[in-house]
Amino acid sequence: MLIQSGAKVFIAHRRLYADDQPRFFIGTIEEYGDGLAKISGYSWVREQVHGDILRKKDQRTKIVSLASGTLIVYVLPDEVEVENLSIEHGPDRDYALTDGKGFQMDLSERRQIGS
Repeated sequence: MLIQSGAKVFIAHRRLYADDQPRFFIGTIEEYGDGLAKISGYSWVREQVHGDILRKKDQRTKIVSLASGTLIVYVLPDEVEVENLSIEHGPDRDYALTDGKGFQMDLSERRQIGS
């Protein structure tokens, strides 16, 4: 099996239109089977005034199709604690997912030249 219960994931909803806002879900897989995953975690949305990406306060459980083609799923390191993750502005207003303890994932949409 490619993904196991207990895996921590970062899910980006694929933007289908030019004015779609970024939406993310970060959580832990509770169950997985036949391309469907039951995931408990937090939704993240862009705040309209300042452009910050903020975590919604309440934890949610979602059933998602990992084969749908509208989600991009990244497996996070086991040692990352979902509750401690934040999305922060990096240099040049790019975004980065971080736990404040050394883990950092670049979320920029620009092509990185020379990387």
